[in-house]
Amino acid sequence: MTFRRIAAVTFATLLAAGSVQAQTATPPTPAAATTAPAVPAVAAPAVKPAPSAAPAATPVVATSAKAAAAKKCMRLPLSDVAFGREGATAAARMRLDEYAADEAKKRGWGATTKSLETVSCEVYLVLPILGTEYQCLVTATFCTK
Repeated sequence: MTFRRIAAVTFATLLAAGSVQAQTATPPTPAAATTAPAVPAVAAPAVKPAPSAAPAATPVVATSAKAAAAKKCMRLPLSDVAFGREGATAAARMRLDEYAADEAKKRGWGATTKSLETVSCEVYLVLPILGTEYQCLVTATFCTK
């Protein structure tokens, strides 16, 4: 006999003798069910429903879910090399806007707004006669409207 079976038989014997009261919520094992007398079921007390606060909470959840689903964002970087810091920044911004439009189209988004733009430039090539080329990295966040 296993320990579980021995414990069930012992518990059932004590329960039948009336020296132990059933206070556990575990269902009886098959051996205990055949030897133990039936215990009358106790009805749970009726619980009154809470005041109608649920309808006010439901639209808030639905609105925030709609807002989260409606507002999708992506952070895109793009760099370009050109003569002069302003030229490289302008070229990178222009190409980034085109790239963001293509990505939004691939994702099935409509119009987007641009925010949180950062620009960092470093010297790429120094040509004494022509000037200095810069490589500028433009990173921006694009979100649906």
